[in-house]
Amino acid sequence: MSQIRAAVIVLLVLLAVGLFTTEASAAKQARRIRGCCQSYTGRKIPFGVIIGYTLQTTTEICRIPAIMFHTGKGKDVCADPSQSWVIEHVNRLGDKAVHIRKITVLIR
Repeated sequence: MSQIRAAVIVLLVLLAVGLFTTEASAAKQARRIRGCCQSYTGRKIPFGVIIGYTLQTTTEICRIPAIMFHTGKGKDVCADPSQSWVIEHVNRLGDKAVHIRKITVLIR
């Protein structure tokens, strides 16, 4: 009886270690591959340094909604999508993309 109990305890410990390792690995992989915002910047990013953005929705790994601004220097800056300056930047980037698309169509 004690051998069965010991075997069950060992299996439970191994299962717990496996689950913890898998979750930690998935979180690291998400940050490495996609970049995953875990917090927001505390300052306003100047519009001129931004070349694009990515919308982050909440998932098990990325637990906050965010706008990840991409800068010309290759940095990613996470911003709160409810902040007025963030909304303005996203709208301006959208207008810029539409404008570029219209120019491209006219050139063809």
